Amino acid sequence: MDRFDLRVEVPPVAYTDLDLPPSGDSSAMVAARVAQARARQTARFAAHPGMRVNADVEGALLEEIARPDTEGRALLLQAADRFGLTARAYHRLLRVARTIADLEGADAVRAPHMAEAISYRLMGVPEAVGG
Repeated sequence: MDRFDLRVEVPPVAYTDLDLPPSGDSSAMVAARVAQARARQTARFAAHPGMRVNADVEGALLEEIARPDTEGRALLLQAADRFGLTARAYHRLLRVARTIADLEGADAVRAPHMAEAISYRLMGVPEAVGG
């Protein structure tokens, strides 16, 4: 499981819910946001041959581009300590948080981005979800 970036539980949809009006963003809106995030990443890595997206980044450059704010760093360290995250998991959280920030159009990784990344990483971990 250490090699997965995201874990998302998708509960079955009740037939009665299929008749409800759509909620959330349309597919076109999501696609546009993804395209903008990828363009941000392409620009970010223009001077780095072989890198196109956040998933390609490692080491010092990852620490530089995905450095969370003080609250975000505290969340990351707390999760790493509490759940015994490996170095691989720690770095994957940084990448996912950077991508979440890119999808929002944010220049910096903030605590909400880190919290969302952590929630995806720890989905299904009983201790992480209050079980």
